[in-house]
Formats: sequence, structure tokens, C-alpha cells
Amino acid sequence: MAQTLRSTSPKYRSIYAANQIAAELAYEKFGLVDFRVVAKIALDFANHIEEQFSKISQILLEYESYEVVQDECNRTLDLLRNLHENKEYFQLRVGEITSFLPRNQPLYALACFVLVPSLMGSQVHFRVPNCMRHFFPRLLKTLNCSFFFPNVIVSKKERLGFLMERSAIRMNSKTQESIPVCDAVIFTGIPAHAERLRLVFDKRTLFITNGAGHNPIVVSSDANAAKAAEAALVLQLYNQGQDCAAPNTILVHKKIFGEFLKIVREKLRDVHVGQYGDKKCRVGPISDPEDLVRIQHLLIANRHWCDPYMPGIIRSREAIVEPTIICRPLKCGGNYTEVFAPIMFIQEYEHDEDLSLYFEDDRYARNAMYISLYGSSDYVHALIGRKIGNKILHDSKSVLRNTHLHALGVERGTQPYGGYGFAASSISFNGKIVCKPTLPQRDIFDYLVKPALGKKVLKQRDDAYWDKVQARNVHKLLGLKVDREENTQVLWGECYVDTHTLNQTSARYVRLEKKNTFSLLKQPNKKYIASLMESDLKPVRKLRAMLIQNERIDAAKFAQWLYQLPCLSKAASVTKRKNQQRFFRHIYNLLLGTEAGPRLVPFLLEADRGRIAELLDV
Repeated sequence: MAQTLRSTSPKYRSIYAANQIAAELAYEKFGLVDFRVVAKIALDFANHIEEQFSKISQILLEYESYEVVQDECNRTLDLLRNLHENKEYFQLRVGEITSFLPRNQPLYALACFVLVPSLMGSQVHFRVPNCMRHFFPRLLKTLNCSFFFPNVIVSKKERLGFLMERSAIRMNSKTQESIPVCDAVIFTGIPAHAERLRLVFDKRTLFITNGAGHNPIVVSSDANAAKAAEAALVLQLYNQGQDCAAPNTILVHKKIFGEFLKIVREKLRDVHVGQYGDKKCRVGPISDPEDLVRIQHLLIANRHWCDPYMPGIIRSREAIVEPTIICRPLKCGGNYTEVFAPIMFIQEYEHDEDLSLYFEDDRYARNAMYISLYGSSDYVHALIGRKIGNKILHDSKSVLRNTHLHALGVERGTQPYGGYGFAASSISFNGKIVCKPTLPQRDIFDYLVKPALGKKVLKQRDDAYWDKVQARNVHKLLGLKVDREENTQVLWGECYVDTHTLNQTSARYVRLEKKNTFSLLKQPNKKYIASLMESDLKPVRKLRAMLIQNERIDAAKFAQWLYQLPCLSKAASVTKRKNQQRFFRHIYNLLLGTEAGPRLVPFLLEADRGRIAELLDV
């Protein structure tokens, strides 16, 4: 296997040792996974997103509102920084994974359905949705995905070619056994498409589906009308209603209907409609202009109930559907059509038991997902654990009380999401379909990793175990001989690769060799510290203070400051050079235990400040 490391700017960069190994050795099916590596990659990537937020938001504003940009960035950071909640699922790697992304929340969907699964699969293949092709390549480049997640493959094939490639079957020439190319498929989109794709892939391929849910809001007679109205607006206007959390209908009790409708009308008048470049814009163009035809048909079918104040205006040239209200009484039939537009179906009901007209209709069970209940309802409470049509559609987690799916902390990438309706979310494997909320990392573990582990599930290994495993891998990659077991840990911890000699314009890889690979000491070099004089310690202390007190340091200014630090102002040039060399030698010994090392300026700026502070605490 090639001993290479994908390079990145700046020319010298600190790399977690196991991250290198993951890129070269550990992307093997059923290879052991060290969760410390997973967490490190996720945290580094989260920090990168924060640092690049301005550039990322400018790209995403070509496709969605600033409100959505902020929300999906926050959700992505929450997922990456709390992946420890799913630690138990990261034990063994599976084979190749194929992902089909939705048309909404490009960054968050990428993280949930591609990047996190790549931390437990040998490779993840995906296509950029057609409606996102004008900006997605720039997003991937800004995210630097090829560096953080080198086993993620972006296919350039058209949909049919991609599907044929990923659904193929391999043949073992020795055993004549057929094996699917894909171990798992993660699909998010229209349920009908999921049903067709499921038939294309081998039944031995785990097929995880995230489809469409109805997610009704129920506003009972004792609800806080203002709070319920605000929730309805948040859900219905988020990404123009092009979101699986958007409610198909808002069921409002007759007693509070007038007040609720008045509040919604007043709020909608203040909603800014226009182009996403304006950060105040909350409603903008539909992602696929061809959807305007479907939306027009929906409005025509409900024209008798269109609200006179929000009657359903479509700006064809701009592909914008203005916020619309349809007031159709529940007794005239519930809405079971996924709207996927800023159209609010507000349906009045008279008595609590009348809610059965909606929830016990055969069309509801197929897409049962979440209920957001504002106020109290005996009927809704009784739905928990109750069978409708021989199937339980709701548990305690799928009935939200006085909150909604987009509220802070409700829907999170580390927790299962979906419903018990067949079209809402499901998992199929070996010919059996289970309808339930999905979580890719959990589902891959349950269906693919557990069987590989055998009857006894592998327990999480302690840090000492992983120190030995990963250090052996580093030695293997560098071609070093290991004579004694304790020596296998010499390159573990923070491993740094000096790439400053690499021509960034003509090469993409740098060879990993012993001469350009460095590791921070695990403990302060006490013996060397004791040999230093007070005059040697002063500049070291100043350097430590500089690194601790300044979070962001300009590299050019820092270089000038660092070279002047050990020098006396009136000293001759030769003396200054000797003082600099002596000072740098001290730093190398204190940090690496060596007389020389990588270029200090990028090294000090890229390395772990906390670790450096410990080693320079003289």
C-alpha cells in the first residue's frame, strides 16, 4: 500500500497520527475503529466549518435563506461535536456505502448521510443532486472534504450510470460466491423512489430510507395561540416548506381558530419574500422550478378555501410561491398531500374526538411520523401505543408537547429520526422491512457490525489498547521495525508531518517517512529543563505566554517576533544568529526531545496549543 498522505495548505500541517492511518490502512472492511480517531476528525471538521462559515454561507445563500443556512450549520456542528453520544456504534468498519441525498439542507444532509457514515465504512459514494450542481462542488472544496474524509467518493456519473454501478454484484472467483458491491444504502427522498430503488439493490444490502411524513400540528382549545402560531410559521416557512418536518396540516380547535388565524395572517404580512442574497429574506425560490406546476394544481384543487388575504400567488419568473393559507374545515377532508411549499393548510375541528377524522383515515397511517400538540388532547394522548389498522403509529417520542421538530434540541443528528409509517422511514435487510425512525450509524451497527462481531459484542477498548494498535499501524506505515512491545507507542499521540518541501501546485501527495514525521513528547523533558539557565528559560516562558494568550496569531508577524525573541537589540548579527539557534534547539528538545525538527513557526501555530503549553511550562 502506498505510504502517502494527502497534502493540504499550509505546507506544514499537524495531523492526528491515527487520521493518517485511517486514510491509508484502516479503511478496510471489518477493520477495528478507534473512536478517539472518529471524534478527532469530527471535531477538527467542526472547527473548520466555523472558521469557514462566511464562505460557506455565501455559497449556500445561492440555494436557501440565511435563516436556514444558520440553522443547518448549527445542526451540523451539534452532530459533529456530540458524536460521543453514538460512541458504541463505532467499533468495526463495514464495506462500501451508497448515499442518495435530499434536495434540502445540503450541508446537514451531507454530514448525516455521507460524512458520518464514512467514519464507519470503507468508502461512501454519492451523487450531487441535479438542483445543487451549480454550487455543491464549491461547497465541497470550501469544506475541504477530500482532506478530512478521503474515503468519500463524489460520482460524476448520471443517475442511471451511478445506480448501475452501485447496485452491481461482485463474484468471488475462488468460491463463486456473489457479493453486493454495497453493504448499505442511505436514501432520503420521495417514498415512491425509495420503493423502486429497494428492488434494484440486492436484498443483502442494508437499505435505510428517510421518506415523507405528515407531521400534523394539533392546536387544542386550551393552547397558547401565539406560541402555536409561531411554531406553525417556523415549520411551514423553513426552506419554503421543502422539508420533511413541514406539517401537511394544522388542526385547530373551533374555540381558538379565529385567534390563531388572525395571528398567522399578521405574522405572514411581515415575512420578507425575495432572493436569498438578501439575508432578511425568509421565503425565496422553490429549489426545482418544475414543482410550480404541481403546486399550481394543488392550489386549483383547493381554490374554494384559499384565504383572501393570502390567496396563493405564484411568481413564475422568480420560481417563488408566496406564503399561502388554505382554510379547509376538517369535516371536508384532511390534507394528506405533501405540500413542499409555503402553503399552510389550517383545518378547523369542533370536538376533540373529531381528530379521528384525520388520524384514523387510511391515508394517514402510511406517512405517520410526528405530532406537535399545543395544549391538551385526550384523543392525541390515547394515540400513544394504540393500534390503528393493526399497527402502532405513535410512541411517546413521536408526540411532541408544546414544542416542534425544529425547536432547539428536538431533532438531532445523533438521535433516531422518522416515524412508524411505511413511507416515513424504514429499514430493509434480507427481504424484511421494518418501519421505524432511522439513524444511519445505529442501523449500520445493528444490522452489519453486530453479526460480524459474533454473538458476543466487542466491548469498547481502553486507551492503552488503542495506543498499541495505532502505534503498530504507524510503524507499519513508516516501515519501522518493532523489537519490543513498549516501543510500539513511540509514534502515538500527536503525529506531525512536515510537508514544507512539497510543491503544492504540482503534487497532491507527500510520502510519509521517518525524517519528516514528528511526535510531541508525552511528558515534559524534566532532565533537559534542569540543564537550562535562567537566561534560557525567559524566552521560553514568553513564547508559552504568547501561544496561550492569543487564540489567533498572524503567521508573518509571529515569525518576526519569534526570531527576535532570543536576541539582544544591540548584539551583532553573528551573536543574534547563535542565540536564535540555541533558542530553537531548546524548543525542539522541550517539545520533541530532539536537537532539530520541522520549521517552528507553522509547527507552533498548527500544533495542539494545550499540549505545547504543558511541555513549555518551565
